[in-house]
Amino acid sequence: MEKLITYIEKVIPQVPIDVGVISKVFQKENLAKDTLLLDWGQVCQHYYFINKGTLRIFFYEEGEEFTSWIAFEDYFFTEFNSYMTHLPSRYIIVALEDTEVLKIHEQRMNELLQNCSWWQQFFLLNQQQIILQLMKTIELFQTQPAKNRYEALFSFPAFIQKVKQKDLATMLGMTKYSISRLKSFK
Repeated sequence: MEKLITYIEKVIPQVPIDVGVISKVFQKENLAKDTLLLDWGQVCQHYYFINKGTLRIFFYEEGEEFTSWIAFEDYFFTEFNSYMTHLPSRYIIVALEDTEVLKIHEQRMNELLQNCSWWQQFFLLNQQQIILQLMKTIELFQTQPAKNRYEALFSFPAFIQKVKQKDLATMLGMTKYSISRLKSFK
């Protein structure tokens, strides 16, 4: 729980948080490498905080696999569409390595949002930060050539170290051959 508390304190510094509440509403789940956290067709009922490890979020389109996102330690997220609509997910979330997540069920999340002003503040600011980061990422994909998109990953070494080349390629909208060529120039 310490990493989650530190993460919350970073998002809302100088706002007192109730550590006891966090300990009661989050559950720890350990995933071995290649274990599914969420399968295609399941309804997502949790928000997740990655305490340790790496998760890959991907989907299939016309039989081809596409990586949407890679989530590393200290990342708080959900499969938003399924979580909000209660519809089956079209995404699969799998552990790329042994991973530990802290998860909070939707019901507990709603209780916190109704009863804890510090959690409301954290949640709002965290969502805003995620949206801003997503907008920057989309802009990068829309305006930059493949080489620049690949080079942007070097500011996040874990992408290069922990993620398979084919998964990076689909996430960046490239072929694995393009990634190989770009890697050879580094």
